[in-house]
Amino acid sequence: MRIKITKSLVLSAQIQETETIPEALFPEGEYLANLTPEGKIEVINTKKIKALFSFSQFREKVSQGDFVVVEA
Repeated sequence: MRIKITKSLVLSAQIQETETIPEALFPEGEYLANLTPEGKIEVINTKKIKALFSFSQFREKVSQGDFVVVEA
């Protein structure tokens, strides 16, 4: 799926699925988002930097207008 981040956000992220980093900048724009085997939604900033969300966290970001689902 593709999402659009409507304003630049600083989100907790992971590097290559192993190291958690305190935060990473996700500038306004479109991003690829995937469903993980663990049932989370990952928003991919680069090949190495990803932010993970539960369905409720993702739904909250959509309802606040921070995320817009562009393509499912």
